[in-house]
Amino acid sequence: MKKIIIILSIIFFSQSLLFAQTEKKTTTSDVRKSSKSGICYAPSSKSYKKVKEFTAYKTLDECVTAGGRLPKAAAKKKAA
Repeated sequence: MKKIIIILSIIFFSQSLLFAQTEKKTTTSDVRKSSKSGICYAPSSKSYKKVKEFTAYKTLDECVTAGGRLPKAAAKKKAA
């Protein structure tokens, strides 16, 4: 019985370690945020750190395509 428990424990922990190694770690510089109000923020935005409840996107284009919009200041800069 002890052997079975040891074998199962080894299998479980080896699978956990394998998953932990293959999982891509996302840093905050990789995440674009869409706030509850639908505004899409890049990490370089002044308000980026203030947004606590958000949906994460890989790019701003993904965020905008999903129905979000750029902050008014960023939209003015892009239009100029």
